[in-house]
Amino acid sequence: MRKSAAVRLAACLLAVSVVGAPLPSWADAPVAEKAAGKNIASPAATAMPLEKAISTAKEKLPIPAELDMFSSDYQEYDGRGRWVLRWYGGKQPESSINVTVDAETGVVENVNYYQGIKPGARYQGLPAFSREQSLEIARKEGARFLPDKFSSTVLTDREYWFQPSVLRERDYPIIYDFYFRRTSGGVPVNDQGLNIGVNAETGQMVRFDCNWSASSKLPSPEGKVSPDQARKIFLEKSGYELTYFMAQREDPDTPGEIKLAYRLKPPGRFILNALTGEVINNREVDIFIDEMGAGGGGGEAMYSRQKMDAIALTPAENRAVEENKDFISADRAQEIASGLVDIPKGYTATGRSLERHYGVPGSRVWNVQFSDSEKKNWVRVSVDARNGELISFSRDNRFEPEDYYKVPEVKVSQDQAQKSARDLIARLQPSRLAQVDLRDSDREIGPWVKMGQDVPRSYSFFYGRKVNGIPYPENGFRVRVSSTTGEVLSYDMTWWETSFPKAEGVIDLASANEKFLSGHPLVLEYARGHRMYDYNREPQYYLIYRPSGRPGYMLDAVTGQEIDYSGKPVVKKDGKPFSDIAGHPAEEDITLLAQEGIISGEGGKFRPDDQASVAEVLAMLVKANGNQGPYYPLSANQNDPWYKAVLEAALAKGILEKDLNLNPEAGLNRLQLARLGVNAGGWGKLARLSQIFKLEVADAGSIPTDYRGFVAAFLGLELLAAENGSFNPEAAVTRAQAASFLVRLLKQ
Repeated sequence: MRKSAAVRLAACLLAVSVVGAPLPSWADAPVAEKAAGKNIASPAATAMPLEKAISTAKEKLPIPAELDMFSSDYQEYDGRGRWVLRWYGGKQPESSINVTVDAETGVVENVNYYQGIKPGARYQGLPAFSREQSLEIARKEGARFLPDKFSSTVLTDREYWFQPSVLRERDYPIIYDFYFRRTSGGVPVNDQGLNIGVNAETGQMVRFDCNWSASSKLPSPEGKVSPDQARKIFLEKSGYELTYFMAQREDPDTPGEIKLAYRLKPPGRFILNALTGEVINNREVDIFIDEMGAGGGGGEAMYSRQKMDAIALTPAENRAVEENKDFISADRAQEIASGLVDIPKGYTATGRSLERHYGVPGSRVWNVQFSDSEKKNWVRVSVDARNGELISFSRDNRFEPEDYYKVPEVKVSQDQAQKSARDLIARLQPSRLAQVDLRDSDREIGPWVKMGQDVPRSYSFFYGRKVNGIPYPENGFRVRVSSTTGEVLSYDMTWWETSFPKAEGVIDLASANEKFLSGHPLVLEYARGHRMYDYNREPQYYLIYRPSGRPGYMLDAVTGQEIDYSGKPVVKKDGKPFSDIAGHPAEEDITLLAQEGIISGEGGKFRPDDQASVAEVLAMLVKANGNQGPYYPLSANQNDPWYKAVLEAALAKGILEKDLNLNPEAGLNRLQLARLGVNAGGWGKLARLSQIFKLEVADAGSIPTDYRGFVAAFLGLELLAAENGSFNPEAAVTRAQAASFLVRLLKQ
């Protein structure tokens, strides 16, 4: 399974074209002039002439003969000129090559090769060139195009937005993109480097983008904080804390498991100024990091009612109907909201809605909005749809642009505002106030700071819940207070009554921090940033330390394994994903599938020689077929087994047949694997015609008639080999064998 750059979002500073769509012209010159190959703009006298730019480009890459039409543009920004050259053809399928040449240095900076797809062309399975082979091609091209720059780069993993199915036919090629980040003095420079795309079906480079600013002012690393000092500051001012969290589920009404996990203290992101030793406040300075990316008629109604009465409701629909009987009415919700929150005179209810309260599984809230006559000011109130408890309120008004730039008149200190926030919680939820601590506070700063007025318009406070002395940050109170009037502008409560496990058998804090830093060591690099709202000041580069990788991962407090917010182990794409596969015959296949997110283990182990269950193999096939999970069940119930959604997805994709009665929790045998695998490959309809297949194995007589076509196809495609001339239909399939089978299927 490979992730295609054809449809993912481009990195914000890399000019990456979308494969599968015609490349746009670089300038808005008339088409007729471009087709004639005319030079649209007149370059500066000192710039490279057009004929030299063309020769330079053609020395670097061959231009296919069918691209017999040509156009050029000249662009100049900040005194730097570029030739933009385009070769294209009039025949179908449409193809083109765009090349950008620096008019001063003659360096080829960008290449985008669009090759149209021939009618009827299809791709399926793993591409001809693996990711590793494509990487070697990218390295060679980078060194050939920009040898001096490429020698000062380091390969950097980047996140992708979309991963196509390689089990299902597709009408576009797989493109692997590789990002080589610039370094200076051995220190990586964020948002600068080379992006190289390789067509994995042909092994051809189709994209080369250079974003490299020689004029960037990078601070000298002289006198920087040492790695040991940075580590000490991290442990003192950030580091892990033991918390509760609820494993996320796609269905907000389905509670996830409450787990103990270590995660970074607020704000959950550590960036250290390596020259001053100060932790950078991301609310004041926005630092761009590559990995981080830097809201009828009565008659018709009667007819509808009669129709509804005649239609049988499903169990899920009936549950929803019964649930709604427990809710208070919209009128009652509005009455309660008016009594709990001071609604200014003249305000009327202009909107009401019944919605989920995210973060509290199964909950529903009534939202009521009150507005003034001009609808310039409003108050929003949310109450629990079952018991009428106040959940949240906010007072807002529509600022005119000139008003928002006015410097706030601060009359209330942060301490005074905090007291108002705490007093409100004490009045509304006195018993819960004792269960929270102040975890974070913030000041609302706006564009007036550029005028030198660093004063807040309001203060925000977050009081996080504690259970058994352990924070549960997803529960608590958020309160915002005006710095001018001291009025509470907004209040929000999230509180879920459930059971919490005791902190037994957890690893200690020192070990947790050590595990975090060993998996995400502090890296020294240059990163561009600017002070919030101070847009008149040019962004500058900072020398920083930060934990490597993307933020947000946690550590399971019991197993010590890194997990994501769904509570699943994080599979890292570098190194071996499991500790128990070294030297195993299926090691390469297992590693490949783990890197693509198709298989997972538990506790860092894959258990390759254990028998695979029906549900495990179905999950692998569903993931390989373009659904990377979590899966979307047709109906959700917290008591449902984990594989329920897998079975539904497998049925929807035709991998599992309705009349195929398999026990999901039972071990899988070779006969069952043959049927599921052939269905997943899209050959099931043909395999059901068992009479047209000849089965040449010693134990052919033991194969059920309705399975003969599946087994014949299975063996003919060499998805698994016969054993000593026999198929052995009842033989157990191990997890390793299932992995190897799937890789062979993906290569079909």
